[in-house]
Amino acid sequence: MKIIIIGATSGLGRGTAEIFANKGHSVGITGRRSELLEEIASRFSTVRTAQMDVNQNDTISILENLIQNLGGMDMLLYSSGIGEANLNIDYENENRTNKTNIDGFTKIACFAYHYFKNQGYGHFAVISSVAGFRGLRGAPSYSATKGYQRLFMESLAQTAHHEKVKIKFTTIVPGFVDTALLKEKYPLILSLTKAVRIITKGLLKQKRYIYVDGKWRFIVFCMRLIPNWIWERML
Repeated sequence: MKIIIIGATSGLGRGTAEIFANKGHSVGITGRRSELLEEIASRFSTVRTAQMDVNQNDTISILENLIQNLGGMDMLLYSSGIGEANLNIDYENENRTNKTNIDGFTKIACFAYHYFKNQGYGHFAVISSVAGFRGLRGAPSYSATKGYQRLFMESLAQTAHHEKVKIKFTTIVPGFVDTALLKEKYPLILSLTKAVRIITKGLLKQKRYIYVDGKWRFIVFCMRLIPNWIWERML
């Protein structure tokens, strides 16, 4: 299988890329840090790289070149994402999150939809978050953008079904995973190793939703039941 992973120089994206490469799949990886891309590629003969920032103007042309270099694309995973605690609600901080998690994601998602539609098949996945189900204190844009990604995927899946397009969609919903994105210690933290195993296994099974790990499905269910007046006084 030929897999493209957007944002694969660290965290869940990198871990997933390494597992797929170890399994013998052809993997194209992108990221802003060329030295990390080359370090990964040096260990796997089936890995191809492209330095790319999802916010730059030539993102799609770079992606198209990577697909050509890889010999095609069967699956695209959008792993690029930012977000940090912003209790001061600073606009610049929030806007940076919006640009990557909404603008960058939407650009890649629309390209992937049309690419797979024209191809006649494909699998598009995004790493969202449990934060996308309720607003979290000090992280308004992160919560909102992850909710945006989840709903965008839902809309794409419905559109593909009605257009009879054979595209699979996967929304990955991590809880607390031990990556650089997590600046504090939280309960129920999952190791990166276990998290990427769950993700790759779920992607190979083409699951519509992958909760990382299963307990978060129940936690999200409970979160959505909490009345607003209680939720806004929590955390």
